[in-house]
Amino acid sequence: MTERRLNRNVPIPLYYQLKEMLREQIEEGIFKPGDLLPSERELSERYGISRPTVRQAIKDLVHEGFLVREKGRGTYISKPKINYGFVQRFVTFYDDMAERGLTVKTTVLSMEVKEAGKRVARFLGLEPHDQIIHIERLRFVENEPVVRVQNHIPYTLCPHLVEEDLTDQSLYHLLSEKYGLKPYRAEIALEVSIADEVDASFLKISPGAPILLMENITFTESGVIMDFFQSRFRGDKGRVKVEVMNKL
Repeated sequence: MTERRLNRNVPIPLYYQLKEMLREQIEEGIFKPGDLLPSERELSERYGISRPTVRQAIKDLVHEGFLVREKGRGTYISKPKINYGFVQRFVTFYDDMAERGLTVKTTVLSMEVKEAGKRVARFLGLEPHDQIIHIERLRFVENEPVVRVQNHIPYTLCPHLVEEDLTDQSLYHLLSEKYGLKPYRAEIALEVSIADEVDASFLKISPGAPILLMENITFTESGVIMDFFQSRFRGDKGRVKVEVMNKL
């Protein structure tokens, strides 16, 4: 393979050119997951640029999830990002990961009956003092924490849900099969956010790291709002894929 060179005759920063070259090599499989990236010194000598320039390129690739630093060992190529699923089709996170042969595990952080409060009540069409079942879970894919989920379910729809063990199972399967609450459609909002201290602790990322916030209102076929949930995904481990179809 012919070694690509940096172009000093264009107004594109050298660190950015190097970053894009390294990213392409990762995506093309020249560097494979788990491979040790050449050192700053090696890259500096190979491309004839300063070490601070190399350092900036590596820093950006770490933030984008292509590289991971291990203290005292070096910088390694990350595992490929997980596709968090298709927004336009209704499928649970558990099912979507399982369909692709990925191992999914769930830890229940808390489950309690509480008052909805103003904001959650607005999403669920309830009064602020109405009771809900609040569930907080941490989901792992291939043994890595990738998403923290908080569900808010009207208590009157399934009061015995609080007695269930939701460890390593699909909440929506349980709601459908045992409580007759079958998800039919959803309203979804996506936005980029940053990890707070709680996210950082559970997702094993730094406070302020990028995350993808998904807010979802789920309806039954009869139009009953059965759930409002918030998912906070690690930005360095996956992406959401959206497929748009023209039905004209």
